Amino acid sequence: MPQSTPTLVKTIVFTDLDGTLIDFETYSPKVAGPLARKLVRRKTPLVYCSSKTLEEQLHLMKEMGLSTPCIVENGCGIFVPEKLDLLSDQPSKAIPGFGKLVKLGVSNLKIQKAIAKLSLDMGIDFRPYSKLTLLKISKTTGLSEAAAQRAQNREFSETLTASLDDEVWKEANTRLNEDDLQCLCGGRFYTVTSKKCNKGTAMKMLMDAYRSSGSGNWKSIAIGDSANDYDMLQSADQGYLVQKPDGSWNEMDIPRLKQISGVGPHGWVEAIRDAIGLVP
Repeated sequence: MPQSTPTLVKTIVFTDLDGTLIDFETYSPKVAGPLARKLVRRKTPLVYCSSKTLEEQLHLMKEMGLSTPCIVENGCGIFVPEKLDLLSDQPSKAIPGFGKLVKLGVSNLKIQKAIAKLSLDMGIDFRPYSKLTLLKISKTTGLSEAAAQRAQNREFSETLTASLDDEVWKEANTRLNEDDLQCLCGGRFYTVTSKKCNKGTAMKMLMDAYRSSGSGNWKSIAIGDSANDYDMLQSADQGYLVQKPDGSWNEMDIPRLKQISGVGPHGWVEAIRDAIGLVP
C-alpha cells in the first residue's frame, strides 16, 4: 500500500513590538532585527501584532528592511502587503504603494467621546494622546516628534498616558465596558479599543486566511511581554513570554505558555531559537 506524503507544517510568528521585538526604552530593533530578517528570508511569515498604529508599523518595517502583514491598534485592523492575496473577502481600504487595511474596530471619534465622558464622570484627566501636543507626547514617551505624530494618528483606538492606581484603571475599564469598549494595559500605557477587538481575534482571522490559501498546514507562534498580549498568547499554538525590563514576567495563566529568560528582544531571540531552532 503506497504511503501518503506527510503534509508540510509551516510556522507563522506573531510578535508584539514594544518590549518584545524592539527595546522597551529605546524602541530600537537592533538586537532582534537580524534574526527577524533571517526569518522572512527563509519564508517564515513574521506578523507584527501591536497597539501601534499602521503608520508606526510601516515605519518600523522600513527601518528593519521588511514588508510583512501586521495587526494594528491591538487587533482593530489587519494590514496586508500588496504581494499577499489574503482576506480579499473582507472590507478594506487601500494604502497606496503598500497594500490594504482590513478594518475591524470602531472609529476613534466614538472612543474619544467615551473617554471625555469618563473623565467627567470620574473627575480624572486620563491624558489621551489626542489631547496632548506632539512635544508633550515626545517628552512622555521618548519618541521624536515625527514618531509622536505617527503614534497620535490613530484610527480605532486611544492611548491614555495618566499614571493611576490599578484599582482606578479597573473601574475605568468597567465603565468603558458599558459602551462596548475596553481599556488594556500595554508595556507602558493603557489603550482603549472596541471590546470586540483584540490581538487574538485578529490573529485567528489571519491564521484562517493563511490556512484557506491551500499552501499547507500552518501553526502559530506568538511572542509577547505584557497584559495586552494575553489574547494573542492564549490563541497561539505556542506562546512565549519574555521578561520585562525588571527581569520579571507578567502573570498569565495560559496552558503551555513558555517563560523565556531574556528581557525584551533578547528574550525574543531565545524564543525563536526554541520554537524554530533559528539563531542570528
